[in-house]
Amino acid sequence: MTFALKRLSMAFANVAIIALSASVAGCGGGGGSAPVVDTPPVASAPPPAGTPPAPPAAPAATTDVNTTVIDGAVKNAVVCFDKNANGKCDADEAQGKTDVDGKATIAVPNADVGKYPILAVVGTDAVDADHGPVTVAYTMSAPAGKPVLVSPLTTMVQQAIASTGVSVAEAEKSIKDATGITVSLFEDFTKVAAPNDGSPSAKTVARMVVVATQEQSKNLKISIGSKALDDKPITQQDLDKAIEKKLLELLPRLIEALSNPAYLAATTQQAKEAAIVAAVSGSLLSTTSLPTFVAINNQVSTPAVTSTAAAPTSGFVLATLNFTDVNNWSVRTHRSSAAQNTPDANGNTRAIVARSRSNSATVANWGLTGDPARDGELHWNGSAWVGCPFGVGLIQSERDSSGNSNYNTCDNLLTGKTNRITLDVSGKTMSVVLNQIRDGGYTNINIGGPLAQFGSTIFPQGSKLNYQTDTPLSAAVSYYPGSTLSAGQSSLVSVVGAAAAAGGIAANQAAGTACNSNPPEQNVTSFDTLIAQKRGVPCQFGATSYVYGSQTYTSPNNDIWSWSTVNIALVGNNPVNSGIAPGYFTTNVRYRFAFTGANTVTYYSCKQRFSDGGTRDCQQIGTGDYSISNLGDARVLTLGSQPSQLANLLFKTVLVERGGFVYSGAQSKLPTTYTARLNMTASNALFGVLGMPLVNPEVPFAPTAASYQGTYDVTDPNGLVGNGTVITINGNGTSTCTDKPSNTPFACSFTTTNPATGAWTFRGPNPTDPTGTTNFLTGAVVGTYKNFTIVNGTPTNTTEIRSIVGQRR
Repeated sequence: MTFALKRLSMAFANVAIIALSASVAGCGGGGGSAPVVDTPPVASAPPPAGTPPAPPAAPAATTDVNTTVIDGAVKNAVVCFDKNANGKCDADEAQGKTDVDGKATIAVPNADVGKYPILAVVGTDAVDADHGPVTVAYTMSAPAGKPVLVSPLTTMVQQAIASTGVSVAEAEKSIKDATGITVSLFEDFTKVAAPNDGSPSAKTVARMVVVATQEQSKNLKISIGSKALDDKPITQQDLDKAIEKKLLELLPRLIEALSNPAYLAATTQQAKEAAIVAAVSGSLLSTTSLPTFVAINNQVSTPAVTSTAAAPTSGFVLATLNFTDVNNWSVRTHRSSAAQNTPDANGNTRAIVARSRSNSATVANWGLTGDPARDGELHWNGSAWVGCPFGVGLIQSERDSSGNSNYNTCDNLLTGKTNRITLDVSGKTMSVVLNQIRDGGYTNINIGGPLAQFGSTIFPQGSKLNYQTDTPLSAAVSYYPGSTLSAGQSSLVSVVGAAAAAGGIAANQAAGTACNSNPPEQNVTSFDTLIAQKRGVPCQFGATSYVYGSQTYTSPNNDIWSWSTVNIALVGNNPVNSGIAPGYFTTNVRYRFAFTGANTVTYYSCKQRFSDGGTRDCQQIGTGDYSISNLGDARVLTLGSQPSQLANLLFKTVLVERGGFVYSGAQSKLPTTYTARLNMTASNALFGVLGMPLVNPEVPFAPTAASYQGTYDVTDPNGLVGNGTVITINGNGTSTCTDKPSNTPFACSFTTTNPATGAWTFRGPNPTDPTGTTNFLTGAVVGTYKNFTIVNGTPTNTTEIRSIVGQRR
């Protein structure tokens, strides 16, 4: 069974078929021209005798518009104003051809000036001043009102505009955020020096876009003329559009490829380009994904359907699904009750962002963040630091005639625009639809194992599939407050004291001092202390080894870098001190930074020691800058000019100084993303087959006992100094405990008896019978316990009731 997308129909009237002149033949990106139709002349009656000849038609008033086409300066590119947005230069569109400097002048009718994007068709007769004759044709574009320069970067800006209807400024901001470029994308990068602030060179990024474009065009040319999923033949223009749209999503991957070892080792431009292609080849369009991609592009975006007869109903869309088996899965839905789906006075509706995760059949519910233990994050909404209470989600506008909608997630945490294509999959075989989603390169719905497990099961009537493009426009600075009871834990940033942070060769330092002192970590109270101590000078200890599983692992380098650098991110999921040791180090990479000059930071790529996760053997990967700003009662330190190795991270690390502590925070990046989203009818049908719980948006979304998972520091504030317990509630419902003063684990049981209120009971080795509550959002713990004494060696309760306080890390 094939999955046929709805065809579009268009009425044509009074269509005149004309022969293209030789000067514009083949200007559609891949050659070819309109067919010539020989039509016999139609006889007409001569005018009456004495009739004066008709005056010639007045030429349309035009304005000369100058443009320049560059990767290097491109000669022989055909440039035009693409009035019908079909991706080629038609005979009735104002056009010209570039000279050796990439320049062209186009006589544009006055009525069209500033109204249409400009298109540059770079054929195989073109010559690039920097890169030689063009061997694979491609197209570039620039937004309406911005015709002065056409480049690979303006092409990405125009594609962002076409995807979700964002403005030129919004699109440029999105592209710059995705690439790290700090200069204007409408600047002629062939005439300016490469930046010295650590940011990527616009010229380098532009070349990478062209290389990736040509690689896909070359590999996919075989698909021209074949059928897309909607049974329409794939044209050269379809291919060009699909490639540009895919590259918009892959910009962070391209930037990350700049740090690929093969690219860094390359000594010629040809070798560098080959390394780029190799680094991103697995993410590019393929002959398998192209038919789906083109068919989606062929559809008309879906506006909201308004009806005065039908009342709004509840529903949801499946935003993400990762399914391993019936006991292990995670899901994110955006759900709305009928009341939430009723537009307010401004035409906005609301939805709850609901996440659930099953770990060995233990299900946790939570909201906006990536983990239930971090749902207490705070963000700056523009005027205050606020959290996102359970059940709060997003506000979205009604879709316009182009299918575009604005959204605002949890009071300016994230804002942006979306565009969607809605397809009816009623009666379609589940395995076929899911395979087409997978083949199209959409990874947000991921079901482990072969999809043949669905057999001939079909989606029921009313099942819809939305293909959605999302362009974020703003992201707030956020941080997780975490526990203030234990230095160096959670998102708290810590230091070890000036002597150890100064680093040096340990063998040259006295025992018990500096690097040899095993210094305790302390919470940082201000940026001033942090900047003074995190200077990027390691403690050097030379060769070292450890024994694991009866095998000795040795490294010639045991330099400790964690004391003099600040963490950015850990990339990789290789376990620490469990499983099979890959060597002295794990395969994970820690990225860190240090303050190495006036307003200057140095970035590092570090190894992670397998035995304890320690940060070792850091290598410099770039330099950048930082700035400090005031947001309410907090100061925020933002890092600038980050190296290409960090390009594919979904966030930028920031530091927040607030309330006497310094926290490691984040700000989401703004890349364009593409997702496939099933509606409620289709999703619940899928959940039923997989054995997952069905979703009813009219039932309030609420926390479960497992929602309280995380690590908590709990203590008696009036007890002995140094008292306290670390309680870890695992995702599978089990719990572990450690006595803080002695760092000794002991058996315990922590049970959330009422998830709605956070009420809990605790059982340990002593008969203290603690009880209390946990605030899910803030992670604060309060409770009481019975004090005890030791009578004849046996713990015995007393009548004294004491208090407990705690905080989730």
